[in-house]
Amino acid sequence: MCGYLDSRQRDAEIISEILLKAASEPEFRNSLIKEPTTVLQEYNLSEEAKAIIKTSIIDLTQ
Repeated sequence: MCGYLDSRQRDAEIISEILLKAASEPEFRNSLIKEPTTVLQEYNLSEEAKAIIKTSIIDLTQ
């Protein structure tokens, strides 16, 4: 169970890092909007975390 919590905490930290980067770097944000799967392959994230980021980015563009 501890490993599960550790990975969820790590995902949360990486999600935060990615969203902050997207907010401050237009080029990264545009890449994330246009090709989220490609950009997110560079990060060691769960599928759930990737889905959260994709949803967050869609929300930011509307």
